[in-house]
Amino acid sequence: MRRILDRTQVVRELTNVAEKLDGGNVPTEKRLTLLRRQAQLGDLLDAIDLKARRAANV
Repeated sequence: MRRILDRTQVVRELTNVAEKLDGGNVPTEKRLTLLRRQAQLGDLLDAIDLKARRAANV
């Protein structure tokens, strides 16, 4: 089942991931996982913003 995230949740999770990455002492494998998640969340945030802009132009 897919989770539906709103913009606030995405930003919050993106902030949490960034804090973990900035914290240092992250093993390489976990760091790569966090970087992938950061990219996914960034793409999701872009998609949410694009959808909102398109809805505003209707």
